[in-house]
Amino acid sequence: MIQAAVIAVNRFGLGARPNELAQVALDPKAWLFKQMTSLQFDNQIANTTSAFEMFSAHRKTRTQRRKSQAAASDAMMENKKPSMAAAEMTNYGKLMRQTQKALLVDGFWQSVQTSQPFSMRLLDFFSNHFSVSTSTVQLNVLGPLLEREAIAPNLFGQFEDLLIAVIKHPAMLLYLDNPYSIGPRSKAGKKNNKRGLNENLAREILELHTLGVDGGYSIDDIQSLAKAISGWSVSHPRDAKQQGFVYRENFHEPGKRFVLGKSYRNIYGEKGVRQGEFILKDLARHPATARFVSHKLAQYFISDNPDTALVNAMANTWQKTNGNLHAVMTTLIEHDSSWQPERQKFKTPREFVVSTLRAIEAKPDKPRYFFKGIIYHLTEMGQQPFEAGSPAGYSNHSDAWTGSDALMKRIDWVNKLNAVTPKSSTNVLTLAEQLFADTLSEQTVLTIKRAESAKQARTLLFMSPEFQRR
Repeated sequence: MIQAAVIAVNRFGLGARPNELAQVALDPKAWLFKQMTSLQFDNQIANTTSAFEMFSAHRKTRTQRRKSQAAASDAMMENKKPSMAAAEMTNYGKLMRQTQKALLVDGFWQSVQTSQPFSMRLLDFFSNHFSVSTSTVQLNVLGPLLEREAIAPNLFGQFEDLLIAVIKHPAMLLYLDNPYSIGPRSKAGKKNNKRGLNENLAREILELHTLGVDGGYSIDDIQSLAKAISGWSVSHPRDAKQQGFVYRENFHEPGKRFVLGKSYRNIYGEKGVRQGEFILKDLARHPATARFVSHKLAQYFISDNPDTALVNAMANTWQKTNGNLHAVMTTLIEHDSSWQPERQKFKTPREFVVSTLRAIEAKPDKPRYFFKGIIYHLTEMGQQPFEAGSPAGYSNHSDAWTGSDALMKRIDWVNKLNAVTPKSSTNVLTLAEQLFADTLSEQTVLTIKRAESAKQARTLLFMSPEFQRR
């Protein structure tokens, strides 16, 4: 069972913590099943409503600051005392940057310290599957909130609920420009034909989020879906309520929609949002979606080239349960090909960094200060959080993260980690046994033994094939 325990904590989890293997070895599969519940985050840091209230205040304060600066300039010319200095106003720009950092720090350290590493890895998967890059000030805050508000609560529920929650989240809507999509025959479109339909979000829903590029959809399906979700927007600073998602009926293209040969009736009024929701539900249950997402999941957890039998089993479970993620992930865990001894995946930079910190049970006194270095090294290694730069997200293939330059940057990370963390009283060979039991190769053990210092030995452990692969 110890071999299965090593696989469970590394292949399915985020790397072992010292003394964790003995607990997992009692029943590795049960250890995974026990974790299959929604992840909880501290929503007091920020949520969508507070974020949009902050955005609105930022916009108003910028306007007031310009007026205040102009008034101060006029007052100086007239030798009068200005009524209010711009410097006295709340700096919401700084507050947004602080909020973003707090969200990133909190999310990262939860990965390091979590008792649900399997669930956290699944969260990482769907965060990348529904990739959002923080290309604007608003998205700096909303990107991390997409994980916490839309993905985490739906990790083990129906995929259709996860899909709808993600697509309606302001982070996704803003990232793919849907608030600027106006149906040409909508009330707003008839008044102003300069801004038309935007197909960005609809295209990515079909190509990346559900059916896949070979899913059998056409340009007509993209356009029909774009019309169905026109009007799916976000709060504007002048809105009375800053609630995030807003359905703007006057932007919505009226009429019947046809997607993948199925007809969706026109729905009038505020309930017009349901037309898009009905389409998303059917896309989530589609056989092409079942196969596409199941393949990605098997590829992410198990192998760059997953066993066809495994993918088929997951896709069949998907279709039988209408996309129940708990059932699909259960199939993944139960399948024999998921437990092959060979380490078939090369860790991504994030997985590598998190697993090293879990291995040394890192608990820095100044998590935000320490996080600066983490962000720097993740950026150097090519996986800065929420900066994939594409809706396709970061690559899930091992060859994207291998190479001599990539390995040198990992060595640099470990050396810096050795320099800033206290000297451990645990012998490195003892730590290696705590992390991998007796599954390390003779060559790795011999290499560690020949190290000239404890720090070098720890570097050799973390750079070993067993640690780099899972």
